[in-house]
Amino acid sequence: GPRPAAAAAAAAKSNAAAAAVQDEASRRDAYTASFSALSAAALKECLRAQKPDQLLGGNKKELVDRCVDRKLYGNLPRCPACGLGKLRVAYALPVGHKGQGRFSCPGGYDDDAYKPCSYKAAAAERPAWTVVAAETETPVRKSAKKRPAGGGDDEGAPVPLD
Repeated sequence: GPRPAAAAAAAAKSNAAAAAVQDEASRRDAYTASFSALSAAALKECLRAQKPDQLLGGNKKELVDRCVDRKLYGNLPRCPACGLGKLRVAYALPVGHKGQGRFSCPGGYDDDAYKPCSYKAAAAERPAWTVVAAETETPVRKSAKKRPAGGGDDEGAPVPLD
């Protein structure tokens, strides 16, 4: 009868969902490792280059977390209601939310005057992360041994910014 097929379909769907969460978690770990190797200045450069530009405040861990979140799920847009504030998001779960959660706007500044905003939403369109040179720079590791000059690679060469 149809029961075994339905059970198999449900199991396949559940396995696919589990695999998607696993993939999300492993990409998050990889992004966390690569962003953690960058300086706070490079992290801010990455965030500043996004459309729209993302918040730059906070300590290095907060900057790393923000870069990882935006690269995984897209940038947080400006508020569609007031146009001034940058949306904030709170997730119900650490993974599996696909970048959607409770969005809110803290308001923003217009002509030096703070304008509060009460916008709230359960979903938002998140523009894709843009990879910039600062993100791909090879960090200088403090423990790295000095390489002999003329090693043939141009690793230390400046990266032109488009």
